[in-house]
Amino acid sequence: MGIRNFINQLLESDDDPFHPPPSSVGAPSDVGESSVGEPPDPGLVRALAETLRAVGEGSFDMDDADGDEVRARFEEMARRVESRDPSTLRTLAENVSTHRRRERHWVTKTMRDMADTVVGLAHRLGRNVVLDRASDGKVDGQLHRLKAAAASENPSHLRKEVLSAVEQIASAVREREDRQRSEMAAIARQLESLKAELAHTRKEMAIDGLTRLYNRASLDEHLRNIHAIAVLSGRSACLLMIDLDHFKNVNDTHGHQAGDAVLKSVADLLAKSFPRRGDFVARYGGEEFVVVLSEDDVSTGTMLATRLLERCRQLVVAWEGVEIQVRLSVGVAGFEGDGEVGDWLARADEAMYQAKEEGRDRVVAG
Repeated sequence: MGIRNFINQLLESDDDPFHPPPSSVGAPSDVGESSVGEPPDPGLVRALAETLRAVGEGSFDMDDADGDEVRARFEEMARRVESRDPSTLRTLAENVSTHRRRERHWVTKTMRDMADTVVGLAHRLGRNVVLDRASDGKVDGQLHRLKAAAASENPSHLRKEVLSAVEQIASAVREREDRQRSEMAAIARQLESLKAELAHTRKEMAIDGLTRLYNRASLDEHLRNIHAIAVLSGRSACLLMIDLDHFKNVNDTHGHQAGDAVLKSVADLLAKSFPRRGDFVARYGGEEFVVVLSEDDVSTGTMLATRLLERCRQLVVAWEGVEIQVRLSVGVAGFEGDGEVGDWLARADEAMYQAKEEGRDRVVAG
């Protein structure tokens, strides 16, 4: 059947799109690919389910929504799509649209709050400038009167103006100091609030929603930085490309939620296995992870990867009464001279696939 008919059946039909009435069988497709009455292509059903999972996986915490809850909700929708549940299909478009509107509202509100904070800071600083100018005007007026008194050569009048000037200037200085202390404290509080908001937003943008490791965009940026430093300094650097063995079997046998639990457990193991300041752990995509060792050569990287495998062999993920064993294949590649970042990743990837071909659950240095 045509894609247009498939989407129409999934999202618009009042009948069960996966079990059309007999009268629809054999009806021509509006795009000429096949009949409307044919069951949907399993590949398209699978693609729709995986798209829902991808939307859920990219979710993040918002004021009124927890990222994990959103991911679980989209996982449930994906499973219902796979089970050909017509009630889910009829509400699918609206559910996705509602979620996207909530995300857009949260991002817009967050940016507006940040803008309000910046505008508030600018207003406060501007008001201080105006107050300082008013204070300066009072002092200038007093100084002009003092000059006039000095020119009059009247000792009594001069003395009076000197005392008045000293008092006015001292009062203006005290007033300005008090105001500046108060304003600086307020500005410092606003800046700390803004800094915290920016840090939170930046962190959420840099973190993978499911595993809470760095995401692919953060990895790409980090690799460019490490590459530039290695080229300039000649320092060693090493890449570990890590892939879960037989991960598809976990999803097919126990479901995608079990697969998510496995990914989270592996992510936690990676974070604990590479805790040094110079270690960078990221989710590369799907069931693949990357560890960047910014000051280690291939020998050290291979040793650390071997230790990771030993720890992983002790890892058991409990899921609904079932114990899931986890195994990893790891490819190791050191930085070579002035090679490109893409070449570096490719060598680690090739080493990882070699580990797969040699039997999995092993480390290969490329």
